[in-house]
Amino acid sequence: MNVHEAIDVGTIALSGLLLRDAKFFARSLESPPIVEVAAESSASVDASDLSRAGVHDVTVETPIGDFEAAYMPWQWRGPDDPTLVYHHGSGERPFDFGRVSSNSFRRLFVAGDRAVPANVVAVRAPFHDGSSRAYARAMGDLANFVGMLAASAALVEALAAAARERTDGPVVASGISLGGWAVNLHRVCFESIDRYVPIFAGAALGDLFVSSIYRKLASEAARRRPDRLREVLDFEDPFAAVDAADCEPLLARYDRIVEFDRQRPSYAGLPLAVVEKGHVTGSLATAVLREHVLGVLAGADLR
Repeated sequence: MNVHEAIDVGTIALSGLLLRDAKFFARSLESPPIVEVAAESSASVDASDLSRAGVHDVTVETPIGDFEAAYMPWQWRGPDDPTLVYHHGSGERPFDFGRVSSNSFRRLFVAGDRAVPANVVAVRAPFHDGSSRAYARAMGDLANFVGMLAASAALVEALAAAARERTDGPVVASGISLGGWAVNLHRVCFESIDRYVPIFAGAALGDLFVSSIYRKLASEAARRRPDRLREVLDFEDPFAAVDAADCEPLLARYDRIVEFDRQRPSYAGLPLAVVEKGHVTGSLATAVLREHVLGVLAGADLR
């Protein structure tokens, strides 16, 4: 085990201790498959709000209930530029720019010294406007986890549609970890984005809780039913069935959470970038991740 893997393992071990009474799916494993839920979910976004500063709350309707999400336009350059829709990772508070907050959006696109040549909109997933403890408690129901990701995918779709009303440029969707899964789920259910840039994600979502070190955050009841988790959360086959070269993923070779060898087959035939890091150390490789996204933005205009 190298240092990158050890940091992943240690991080999850510490999280498991802190959240020992609030494990994933401890209350219920009931939920329809994630693709079915996302495909039938919808959100409404006013295109004029894309250039209006501030946090915009959105209620996303899904087959398993309504979920509260939000988005925040960070910069609006105009109708001739591409639009980047970015989705944060698990447990982040993406609109909190305090120094001690875990905020990949701030690190990648706000605090950098290189301008982002795009209209930029950040997404906040359901359950990410409160405390870490409240988020963990919500994840006690598999349906909440499914609904959260489905709602995020539907909000990305609404933002993409709104951007097309206001711009002639391409739309690029990117996200890290949880956000990468949401971006990939959108590709399966809506496929309306010009370029997808998932970071540290794949399409075998169930395996996070079955075979990776992240399984230590799942409840004992959930770990006893691996087939159930895969049945609800995996979307490898529909992802592979998308017949478009519109995805430019990035994985970390030593990732013990989103395991490289397990998720890499999802991207067969696509231009996969790889960093020699783990999940945690890769997430902190700000310059590398930023350059990957900006590189995709630079080549995204296929119209």
